[in-house]
Amino acid sequence: MSVVNHEKTMESIATMGARLAEEVSQVMAELEAGELTPRGGGRTPRSAAAAAAEAAGRGAAPPRLSFVGHSIGALIVRASLTHPSMSPFLTRLNTFLSISGPHLGYLGGVAPSAGFSVFETGLKVLRAIKGKRAESLREITFADAKKREDCYLYELAHEKRGLGLFKHVMLVSSPQDKYVPHHSARIQPPPEEGGEGGGGGGGKKRSNKATTREMARALLTPVLSKATGGGDTPGGDDDDDKITTLTRVDVHFAPPAKRTLNHVIGRKAHIDFLETDEYVKFLLWSHRDKFA
Repeated sequence: MSVVNHEKTMESIATMGARLAEEVSQVMAELEAGELTPRGGGRTPRSAAAAAAEAAGRGAAPPRLSFVGHSIGALIVRASLTHPSMSPFLTRLNTFLSISGPHLGYLGGVAPSAGFSVFETGLKVLRAIKGKRAESLREITFADAKKREDCYLYELAHEKRGLGLFKHVMLVSSPQDKYVPHHSARIQPPPEEGGEGGGGGGGKKRSNKATTREMARALLTPVLSKATGGGDTPGGDDDDDKITTLTRVDVHFAPPAKRTLNHVIGRKAHIDFLETDEYVKFLLWSHRDKFA
């Protein structure tokens, strides 16, 4: 488990991504030197004999690298891929498991709902209180630049290789989670509003939806490009390395016995992703090929 960004999540996503990249570089170097175990958190010292046995078991193949990111952690993972420290390991990327990651950020009016409206308001209040110190909040709400195209999250979505660097991409989401819009966690266009939700809205709302659709398209383009033979991503000679599988998983948590404030504002499901073992076991078992 990464520790370098603990209690530093108000800093910019790029800064946190750089820290993660440097941490990964150090851990991978220690793994290859036989100083750490490849599992169990990657930080347990091991004997030279154990290191030699593990290396012989995998042959000449270097250890593969997978990431699991929850919430803003999923954005930090994507940001780390752009840092020079990660360059030697891009060909080893295997699986990216994104759990309720706000990949498309928070743009007002894109996916209105009672719970999300409360959270979005809270984000704006916190951003106002923290001011420029809340760099990551400014970035995920597209307040870090005057032009949308200059915002960090918009630029990150348009990284040329992006998600196409992985062999497997899994996007886990829940419609019960009101902290992260469902379409954002799934990287797909926002839903169209029906009669009950009102019409198409004003020009700003339409512009926000257009931006969200464009970002979703940009994020998935490297994956689709590899599938159609037009990819430009590092990889091996096997056919399996020439495509990136994309899996979307919706999780529906059991309703609580008693409604709490966390349930009312939509926070409970966001926390349940970290505190519920059952869905994790099911996920790892049903998609075990992606973690082997």
